[in-house]
Amino acid sequence: MVKALLVGADGGLGRAFVEGLEAASWTVTAVGRYDLDVSLRNDVWDLVRSDKPEVVINAAGFTDVDSCEIDKWRAYLVNRDGGEHLSRAAADVGALFVYPSCDLVFDGARSAPYREEDSPNPLNIYGDTKLGAELAVMKHAPKHLILRTGPLFGKGGRGLFQELLQRWKAGEKTCAAVEEGRAQPTYRADFVAAVIELVKRGATGVWHAAAAGDATPFEFARETWTLFGGAAEDVRPLRRSAVASSALRPRYSVLDCAKLAGLGIRLRSWKEALRALVAEKR
Repeated sequence: MVKALLVGADGGLGRAFVEGLEAASWTVTAVGRYDLDVSLRNDVWDLVRSDKPEVVINAAGFTDVDSCEIDKWRAYLVNRDGGEHLSRAAADVGALFVYPSCDLVFDGARSAPYREEDSPNPLNIYGDTKLGAELAVMKHAPKHLILRTGPLFGKGGRGLFQELLQRWKAGEKTCAAVEEGRAQPTYRADFVAAVIELVKRGATGVWHAAAAGDATPFEFARETWTLFGGAAEDVRPLRRSAVASSALRPRYSVLDCAKLAGLGIRLRSWKEALRALVAEKR
């Protein structure tokens, strides 16, 4: 039985981890943002040293991409510095440090899926804070598992799926989404399952773990809206320039997950996962 410390347990990804880890029969100490401020180094070290976990999972983060451009100080404190504090503390007790990262560490300049060894070059503050944390983890935690994924969706949390669901429940008949930016919408529970399997197999290093298939936000919104019962033509495409946004985003951030597939681990297609999620919501 694995003993884990999960930080950020009250967020969308954190809740998915709680559910997945309990299903895997791990012993979990789950702390939320009101229990621990990851930007406070001494508090982080005190918690990790007292808990003495075998695995530390960092699901905490300032994840609003546009807000990160406005509140850069908070973004770097929480995302980059928080990741460094946790990785150092994990190393101090000999624990494996698991760090979920994202596709926004890449600039989207290429048209082929990004591999783990490709050079990151983030376009926005959020991506830069995630890359900064990745580099700190690699430097300070000899035993680390960094997993980059696409835009996450699922039960609770933030994101396009929740926005669309709220609009549908409010009785709105139409919606709109940006038609630029191709990525892999990934179901949180599927991502968590891949993480658990990699830990089980003793994997370390950098991995890409995202859903099969890719889509623009518009394509994801259209699929979601029709599953809710709406009409595809009621979803309008928007140009990025027409949307109030502080952050630049890559036009293409698809991840190559061949390394993961080499272990026989494959995440479901985003369409399959989305259908299952909507069916559950009903």
